[in-house]
Amino acid sequence: MAHTLNLKHVVRGTVASVLLLGAQLASAQFLSNDVGAGSVIKLTSGSGPFNGTVTSGPSSGSTFESFCLEEYEYFSYGQSLYVKGVTNATTNAAGGHYGASTSDPLSFETAWLFTKYSQGAYGNTSTVKSDMQNAFWYLEGEKALSALSTKAKSYAAAAQTAVAGGYTGYGNVRVLNVFTNASYTSHAQDQLVMLAPVPEPETYAMLLAGLGLMGFVARRRKQQKTL
Repeated sequence: MAHTLNLKHVVRGTVASVLLLGAQLASAQFLSNDVGAGSVIKLTSGSGPFNGTVTSGPSSGSTFESFCLEEYEYFSYGQSLYVKGVTNATTNAAGGHYGASTSDPLSFETAWLFTKYSQGAYGNTSTVKSDMQNAFWYLEGEKALSALSTKAKSYAAAAQTAVAGGYTGYGNVRVLNVFTNASYTSHAQDQLVMLAPVPEPETYAMLLAGLGLMGFVARRRKQQKTL
């Protein structure tokens, strides 16, 4: 009996871990990593960031949260926006605000700060989201430091400190290069998104092991009742 109970504990722990992973991805509004060229999205107001839905194409039906990366490029809420690519750089119109180029790599500071935000490190109130948006604009050269609130400055400073301390890379942070037309000639605000992490092979192995143990426990119970 004691041996069977230990198996139950393993099964419960395995299932709980997998459910927790799923809950974390859902709550963070991560975007399916299937999204790409040919995806069409629509964005609505999210009190700071945008709430997005992939309406057709790759990853259709996915919902996500995003921030814009160009302060002076525009679109309308509910408008169909066409994804040309998922990259680590914005594709701005030449001559944009603060000398934006046609291709502008995402800063490591922005990647670090968005990762922390997505992990819930700063909360998700409308004020936090608004300050985050302004901090991202500053870190991407779209906004002057003097235009930021004290809180937004603190977010930007934390990101700069992290990168100065050695942080590099993008993790699962990406840029949706979006346009207002299907021929990709009219730029919209490129979107800062977090792609859903692909589960490691160990996660799948743990899930399969848990399901196998559940079947084993069920058979043992059936055998015991038969006896």
